[in-house]
Amino acid sequence: METFHNQLIKVISEMEEANPVECRDIDIENIISEITPEIVASLKKSLQKTTGQMLWERRRLSTQFEARNLERWREGFDLLETHIVICTEAGEEFNKSYRPEAVENNDLVLDVVVRQHARACHIAQEILCLLKSGFPDAAHARWRALHEVNCTAMFIVKQGQDCAERFYFHDVVDSYDAMREHKKYENRLQEKGPSQAEIDDCKKEYDELIRRYGKSFSQLYGWAAHIFPSHQRVGFAAIEKNVGLDHMRPYYKWASQNIHASSKGMTSRLGLCEARHDILLVGQSNSGMTDPAHATAISLYQITTTLLCLKPALDHIVMCKIAGEYEQAVGDTFLRISQSKS
Repeated sequence: METFHNQLIKVISEMEEANPVECRDIDIENIISEITPEIVASLKKSLQKTTGQMLWERRRLSTQFEARNLERWREGFDLLETHIVICTEAGEEFNKSYRPEAVENNDLVLDVVVRQHARACHIAQEILCLLKSGFPDAAHARWRALHEVNCTAMFIVKQGQDCAERFYFHDVVDSYDAMREHKKYENRLQEKGPSQAEIDDCKKEYDELIRRYGKSFSQLYGWAAHIFPSHQRVGFAAIEKNVGLDHMRPYYKWASQNIHASSKGMTSRLGLCEARHDILLVGQSNSGMTDPAHATAISLYQITTTLLCLKPALDHIVMCKIAGEYEQAVGDTFLRISQSKS
């Protein structure tokens, strides 16, 4: 790894042995500055010649791994994918049936939950792709987002139209904060930010919303602040607890280890749960699929039930029951596979 560096040291040492006096005046920094571009160009040229072969071999190994991974977990993957399709199609049918009525009645709760459900289905598909490709820790991290979407939808249904309205308008707060951040660092980013006129226009909308909903609306979860008047600052944990899913907090924090740069996230990896030695995981693994898969099935089932129960009907009850059975089957199947020898 230090080939060039060692060669440089060797050359300097030889020069020093040959002529110690003149070596005292050698500008090492200048030498490094002069030879580095030449070395970079040479090494890059060599890499470009072998890139095709390198990528072909890498992709071949990845394809072979995915085939083995699918062979081991196929039954579980098929059940999870079926569950995702059932929930997605249920949401699609619900949207088609009740969208016109929601528009006519300005039913923001229904609109928010439909959109959140669509987002949940999309995240679930991302998770399935990550699992099939052998990235259970990344899948677990994406489940964290799915859990947040699920809790948010349940919270808005519980709190009603006013909360849904605040949730919609909070987009202005997020946009205003983002615009200021971009403007602040546009030079270092080397990417021109919004104009001051654009920021000022957004600020007008922002100020109007703060006047309407209060100073706490400017917070990250300001759209929910009015529900928790005793909280100095509302966080996701308050929303999670309000909808009765605070028992998932240990799993939520566990999934967060795959997002934040903590020491726990460095040492505890789902992809290494079957490893017998301390190794550094930098690629794919066929271990650790059970928890992210079952958590995904649970959250998707919950948000689908939340959506369908907005308009109680026998058909919706039947679909909820079916989705619930698939959710259970996903968990049981992945657990059984994980406990059997690979």
